[in-house]
Amino acid sequence: MKSFFCFFRLLMHTLGAFVYGTVVYPFIDDSKKNLYVQKWSRKLLDICGVTVKIVNPELLSPRSLIVANHVSWLDIFLIYSVVSGHFIAKADMAHWPMVGWLSRKTGTLFLERSSARNLKSTLETLVRNLQARERCIFFPEGTTGRQGNMLPFHPNLFEGAINAGLPVQPFALKYVNRNGEYEPAVDSSGDISLARSMKNVFNSDYIMAELTILPVIDTTGMHRKALARQAQDVISSVLPANPPVPGNRDNPPETAPDRQDAQP
Repeated sequence: MKSFFCFFRLLMHTLGAFVYGTVVYPFIDDSKKNLYVQKWSRKLLDICGVTVKIVNPELLSPRSLIVANHVSWLDIFLIYSVVSGHFIAKADMAHWPMVGWLSRKTGTLFLERSSARNLKSTLETLVRNLQARERCIFFPEGTTGRQGNMLPFHPNLFEGAINAGLPVQPFALKYVNRNGEYEPAVDSSGDISLARSMKNVFNSDYIMAELTILPVIDTTGMHRKALARQAQDVISSVLPANPPVPGNRDNPPETAPDRQDAQP
């Protein structure tokens, strides 16, 4: 019964966004759009029973490429509840019911897997957005991973921050229960479907989403591979590790590797 009630509220919340996004959203300025997305995301988390805690808000940079570990379908809304910006997401998300429409409305950049041409175009758009004083956000793992077992960061999109001459700002995301332990209900990795993960979240007794804003990383003179490693190390340093899961898969490439990246 609890999960049904939460799902119904979430459906109404999403339909409200569809109406607002069609009638009002196209005609308001960017600051009002950003405020609406922030409030809408906070309400979504509230409907899901998720409490939000922000650590180090004073470290937030006004201009940067934000990178974060990827745990759950909740991550995008958690980040949007704190900052405005353009997400870079896998291309198939554009065709998801409702989610794709909402993503397009918020200026999401869609990236085609294993397409060098699309990667180049996305990088060019990323650089233009960063230089236009707009934040961009992406998950370098390319897919969701189990909490405490971060997957390797793909380096390609870090090139955007280097070319724009702007820093990278790491965000560390985690979801915990009342005891401060990782909450497994948010897990959407492996064979766990979105519907199953949503039901687990709705039925959970308590979830705290903790977003830690970490110091920016200067990209001057950096190579994208070194930058990706440093960003992952910084995020890992504030997230407790879990024992590895036997048979856990490697993360699929979210960006097409170039020859240099393909070498061992």
